[in-house]
Amino acid sequence: MTDDDRVTRQADQLKNYRPTRGHHRARAHEDAHGVAETDDSGLARDNPLVFRGDAKLVTTQAGLDELVGRLRASGSFAFDSEFIGELTYLPKLCLIQTSTAKEITLIDPIGTQLDLTPFWELVADESVEKIAHAGQQDLEPVMRHLGRPGRNVFDTQICAGFVGMSYPASLSKLVREMTGVRLGKGLTFTHWDARPLSGQQLRYAANDVRFLPLVRAELGRRLAARGHEAWAAEECDAQSDVGLYQFDPDSSYLKVRGAGSLQPQNLAVLRELVIWRDAAARQHDVPPRAFLKDEILIDLARQPVKSPDKLDRVRGLPRPVEAAHGSEIVEATRRGLAAPTADLPESKQVEESPTDKHRADALWALAQCLCTGQGLDADLVTSRAEVGKLYRSLGDTDGEGLRLMRGWRRAAVGDALLQMIRAGTAVQFKWADGGLHATRLG
Repeated sequence: MTDDDRVTRQADQLKNYRPTRGHHRARAHEDAHGVAETDDSGLARDNPLVFRGDAKLVTTQAGLDELVGRLRASGSFAFDSEFIGELTYLPKLCLIQTSTAKEITLIDPIGTQLDLTPFWELVADESVEKIAHAGQQDLEPVMRHLGRPGRNVFDTQICAGFVGMSYPASLSKLVREMTGVRLGKGLTFTHWDARPLSGQQLRYAANDVRFLPLVRAELGRRLAARGHEAWAAEECDAQSDVGLYQFDPDSSYLKVRGAGSLQPQNLAVLRELVIWRDAAARQHDVPPRAFLKDEILIDLARQPVKSPDKLDRVRGLPRPVEAAHGSEIVEATRRGLAAPTADLPESKQVEESPTDKHRADALWALAQCLCTGQGLDADLVTSRAEVGKLYRSLGDTDGEGLRLMRGWRRAAVGDALLQMIRAGTAVQFKWADGGLHATRLG
C-alpha cells in the first residue's frame, strides 16, 4: 500500500467514524428545566405575571423585529432556548422561548432565514433585564455572534442559592416550591430540529418560560428581605465573563475529569492533548468529549505514548482517530514532556496528613454552617477542596487568590473564617423560624 493510499484510507475511516453520542450538554439543560404539563395552584393561580394564553411562533424577520421591540419596551423578559448539543462542536440552536406578563413567543430559526442579531443585541443590552434559569448555555450564542456577552441577566437558579434554597435546583422544583405549580417531566431527548413542532413540544417550550417572571418577582422579594440583592447580582453578572464562552488553552485541561490525580509533568502532557483535541473536534464538527473521552486523555497523559505504533495499546482509543491523528497525539505528548520545569502546571493532588485533614474538615464544616446560617447554599459559595487550600495557606497568603477570598464570597464567609481563626471571633448559631441562623459576635 502506498503512502497516498494509506492517507486516503485513514481519511475515509475518520469520515465514517461516528463518536459515541455524548448527551452531557443537552442532558444538563433538560435536567435544569424539565417542564411539560402543569397543575396550577397557590401563588400562580390568576397571577398577573403569568401569561395564560397560547404561545405565538415567529418565523419571519418582520415578526422577530416587532417582538424585539415589544421585549425592549417591557424592560424585563424571560428567555430560554432549546438546542441539540451532542452532535456538533457548537450546539445547534433549534428554538428560542420568550415570556412576559403579556405574551409568550417562540422564535423558530430552523428552516427560516431569520437574522437573530437583533435578539442577541437585546440580550447584550444592559438596560433590559433578562430572566433565565441555568442560563449559561443560553447566553453562549451572544458571545459567539457579537463578540461580547449577555448583560443584566437574573438567573433564577443562582438567585435561589441566596435565599435559603438548594443550589443547583431544577426549574420544576423551584417553580413548585415558589409558586405552587407542579410541572411535569421534560422531553429529555426530543428532536427539537424536526419540523413541524408537535403540540406537546410547543407546550413544553412555552411552560419553560411561562412562570419565570413570577419566580423572578418572588426571588427578588426574598433577596431584598435577606439583604442579598447585591451579592446575587454580582454572581449573576459573573455569567458575563467572556472566559466562560471561549476555549482557554491555559486552563481547559483542569476541567478534564481526573486531572487532579496527575503529577505536574503529566499535567503538561494533558494540557497539550486537550489543546489538540479541541482543534481536532472543531475540525470534524463534533463535541470534544464525544470525539475523544476524558478518561482516554487521562490514560494518555498518565502513561505517555512516544511512538505512533504504541497507540494500539491504549484502551478505548478509537481506531479511526488513531489512524488519522496518531502522529498528532504523539507530537502533543512530546511537547508536554519537553515543557520546561518552570512552565509545568501545579499538581492539584495534595496528600493531607491525618491532622491536617481533620482540621480542614472542621473548617469546611464551619464554612457550611456560616453559609447555611445566612441562607446561602454552601455549594454556591465554596467547596471542601477550596477550604482545604485556605487552611494550607494560613500563615502564608491567607487564601489570597482563592475565589472564596474575592467579592461577595469574602464578605459573606471568607473574612469570617479568617477572623475566627486569627482573632477568635465567635459566631452564634440558633435554629429559628424553621432554619439555621448565624450571628457574628465580637
